[in-house]
Amino acid sequence: MSLREARGRRGGPWFALSSIALSLCACAGEPASEHDADEGDIAAIAQALRDDDTPITAVTDEPVLSVERQHACAVRRDGTVNCWGTYDGGQSANADPSGTFLQVSTGLLHSCGLKTDGTISCWGANNVGQGDAPSGTFLQVSAGANHTCGLRPNGAIICWGDNTFDQSIDSADVYVQVAAGAQHNCGLKANGTVHCWGWYFTNNPGEHNEVLPTDTFVQLTANFLNTCGVRTNGTVLCWGASATPQPANPSDTFVRISAGEFSTCGVKTDGTVDCWGHGDYGGTTEPAGSFTQINPGSELHCGLRADSTITCWGPAYSAPSGAEIYGRIEVAVSAGGQHTCALRPDSTVSCWGSDAHDQSTEPPGAYRQIAAGRDHTCAVRSSGTVNCWGSNTDGQGADPSGTFKQVSAGELHNCGVRTNGTAFCWGNNDELQATAPAGTFKQVSAGLWHSCGVKTEDSTVDCWGDNTGGRATDQAAEFSQVSAGMNHTCGLKTDGAVDCWGTGAYGEAGDPTGTFKQVSVGDDHSCGLRSNGTVHCWGRDDHDESSPPSIEFSQINAGKDHTCGLAKDGLVYCWGVNSSQQSEPPMTTGIFTAVGVGDEHSCGVREDGSLDCWGRNHQNQSSEPPGNFTQMTGGVAYTCVLKTNGEVLCWGNDEYGQATEPSGTFTAIEAGDYHACGRRTDGTLHCWGRNQYGQTTVPPGSFFQVSAGYYHTCGVKIGGAVDCWGNSMEGQAADQAGPFLQVSAGGSHSCGVKDDYSVYCWGSDSLGQSTEPSGSFFHVTAGTNHTCGLRTDYTVDCWGSSTSGQNADPPGTFFTIQASGDHTCGWKTDGTAYCWGSDQYGESSPPLWQEL
Repeated sequence: MSLREARGRRGGPWFALSSIALSLCACAGEPASEHDADEGDIAAIAQALRDDDTPITAVTDEPVLSVERQHACAVRRDGTVNCWGTYDGGQSANADPSGTFLQVSTGLLHSCGLKTDGTISCWGANNVGQGDAPSGTFLQVSAGANHTCGLRPNGAIICWGDNTFDQSIDSADVYVQVAAGAQHNCGLKANGTVHCWGWYFTNNPGEHNEVLPTDTFVQLTANFLNTCGVRTNGTVLCWGASATPQPANPSDTFVRISAGEFSTCGVKTDGTVDCWGHGDYGGTTEPAGSFTQINPGSELHCGLRADSTITCWGPAYSAPSGAEIYGRIEVAVSAGGQHTCALRPDSTVSCWGSDAHDQSTEPPGAYRQIAAGRDHTCAVRSSGTVNCWGSNTDGQGADPSGTFKQVSAGELHNCGVRTNGTAFCWGNNDELQATAPAGTFKQVSAGLWHSCGVKTEDSTVDCWGDNTGGRATDQAAEFSQVSAGMNHTCGLKTDGAVDCWGTGAYGEAGDPTGTFKQVSVGDDHSCGLRSNGTVHCWGRDDHDESSPPSIEFSQINAGKDHTCGLAKDGLVYCWGVNSSQQSEPPMTTGIFTAVGVGDEHSCGVREDGSLDCWGRNHQNQSSEPPGNFTQMTGGVAYTCVLKTNGEVLCWGNDEYGQATEPSGTFTAIEAGDYHACGRRTDGTLHCWGRNQYGQTTVPPGSFFQVSAGYYHTCGVKIGGAVDCWGNSMEGQAADQAGPFLQVSAGGSHSCGVKDDYSVYCWGSDSLGQSTEPSGSFFHVTAGTNHTCGLRTDYTVDCWGSSTSGQNADPPGTFFTIQASGDHTCGWKTDGTAYCWGSDQYGESSPPLWQEL
C-alpha cells in the first residue's frame, strides 16, 4: 500500500503551519450536518486558542519572526528559537534560548519570547531590567528598545525595563494586542480603538502633542518613532514623530504589517509584499514571491515565505543556516455530516469520509481555516477569499465575494466574518438564517436553521433565524465564542463557563460545570475543551459521540454525530459514528529533515538526526545504524550517510567496495548503482566502488556538486561547466559548457539545471527521459529511465518511463527530491516524506507515524 492510499485508524498526526502563528486562529474548524456547525475558530481580530487560556481575541505583533536593526530571531517548527546576526556594538546575537516558544520579539540589545506554557523568557542585555519578565502567564510579548511589554490573558498590559518616558507603565484596560516601540507603546483594545503611552504621548517634550487616530484597527506595529495599524477594512494608517509616510497606494489592503527603524513593510492579501518609508539600507526593497510575514529592521530585513522558509536581505545581511522551516505547528480539524476535513502542514486541505457530493474532494491551494458542513465544505484561503465545494442545492457550495477572517459551514447555509468585521451569510434562507444583522462580529457560527455571532462591540451574542425552542435567543452576557447546532446553541463566556440555550431531548443544551476554553456542538450532543486540555461531552451518546478519549487536546470540533479533536501530541482523534469512515483520519509519515533513495529502498533523516529506512533489505541496506546524520544516499543494495561531523558511513552490498567508506570529511555524497562519490571540504571529489568504465576516476579541478549515475558520473565545476566521466555509449557522459547550477546522472542519460533555471538533458531519450519540460526549476534528479524536476514554485514535474508510475507528478510542494531506479522520494514542505513509482519492496511507502 502506498502512502497516498494509506488511511485508517482513529488517530493520525495532522499538523498545520499557521500562516500567522498564534494563528488567525482561523484554525479550528466548523462542523455541521443535518444540524449545524460549530466553531472553534474565533477570528474577529485573530485568536489565541492555546492550551492554558480561555479564548480571547488576541493579535500578535511578531508571531514567529522578529528583526531589530542587525539581528533576528525566529520560532522553528518544533517551537525552539533560532537567532542570528549581531547586536549594536558587534556582539553576536546567536545565543538561542532553551525551551519551546509560541512567539518571539527582538529589542535593541535583548529579545523575549512567549513560551508554550504561557510564561515569558528574555535573553540578551538586562542593564535596565528589560529582561526581567514578571511571573505568570501571557498571551503575547513585544520588546521595545530597552523595555518590554506583555499581554495578560485578562487583557491587561504589563511592562518592565526603562521607564524614562513612562513607557513601562502598565495599562489596565482590556486589550487584544500590545506593540512596543523604541520608547513608547500602543495597545489595541477589543473594540478596535488604539491607546498609546510613553514618549510623544505621555511625558512628552513640550513641543509634541500627538493626536491618536480615531479609526478602528485589527493589528498594530510600532518601532523607533512611529506606529502603523491595519484598519478593519484592510488599509493601513501610520502616525508618530517620524515623517510617517503612508503606503504608496492608500487603497491597498494588507493582512499584517511590521515597522522597522526607517521603513514599514506589509503582506498584502495576495501574499505579496509592499514596503514604504526611507530606502536607506534596503528597507523599501520588496522581495518577490508569496509571504506570510515581513519584518524590516534597520540594516537587516527578513521575511517568512509561504513555504515557511526565511529570506533575508540588507547591508548587514545574515540569515539562518540550512533549509529549515519556521512557524509554530498549529492544526485545524473540522467534522461535518459524514465527512471530516483538516489542514495539512503545508496549508493544503485533506478530507476523508463520505464523498457523495464531492465534499471530501480536496481542492488545490493554501488555506488558513477549514469548515465542514453537512454535505459541503468551505475554507478560507491564505489570501482571505473563501472556497466552497460539495453540495450546492441551496447555494451553500458557492464562493462568496470579498475576503474573510473566518467562515462557518452549516446545514444548508454558511456565515463568515469579513475582513472589515461585518457578517455575511449565503445559502438557504428559508428561516432568515442567512440574513446577517448589521454591526461587526468577532466570530459567527451557522447551525441548522439559525445562526449566531459574538459581537465586537460588547462581546454579547446576536442570533438570527428560526428561534423554535429559544435556540436563536440573543444573550446579554459577555462571550468569547459561540457554536450553533440543530436545536440548541452553546457559548463560551469570557470567564470560561459554558452556557447553552434552546432544547435538547438528550441533555445537550445543559450547562456543564467547570472552566473551558472552547465549545463545539453537534446535532444532539455538545463537547467542551476544558482548561486542563481534557474534553467533556454531554448529550446523545448512542454511537459514543459523547465519549472522548482520555487524553489532552488543543482543539475539538463536533459534527452531526461524531467529533474530532487535535491532541497535544499532534494526532487527530475522532469518535462517534463511522458509517462513512468520517472518524478515521488518514495517516502521515511523521517529520523528516532529509530524504534519500536507493535502488529499491529509501531512508529519511528525522528531526533528531536519527535514520529511518524502508524498502528491500536483503543486503541489510535498510538496517539503520545508530547515530546522528545529515544526508542519506543509496545505490543497489547499499547505503551511505553523511554524519554530522562530515564523516561518511556506508553499509550493505560491498561487492565492488562501494560500501567501504572513504576517510576524511565531506560536505555532500551521492551514490550511483555500484559506485559513490563525495565532495570534500576543499572542493575536490573522491569516488569509490566499481570502476568498469572509469566512473570513479575523477578528473582534476574543484567542483561544487557531483552526481553518480548507473555507470557514469557528472559534476559541476567552479564556474558552472559540467564534466562527466565513465560510460558514454548514449552520450550521457558528454561534457557540457553550461553554465549549470546542478547536474544529475541517471541510467543512460543526464540532466542539469542551467543558470537561467531551465532544464537541459542529454544522452538516451528512448522513453522520453531526456525530453525536458519548459519552465523554471531549482533542482533536477534522474532515475534509471525517468527524470523529475523541482520547479521554482516547489511543485514537482516528472517525465520519462511510466512502467511503475515513476513519471507521475506528486501532489503538494517539496523542499528536495531524489530519484533512483524506478522510484522517487521527496521531503515535502510540511516535513513529511512522500514517495512514488515502484513499490515492489515497499521503497515508496515511508513508515506511518504509529509504526515508528
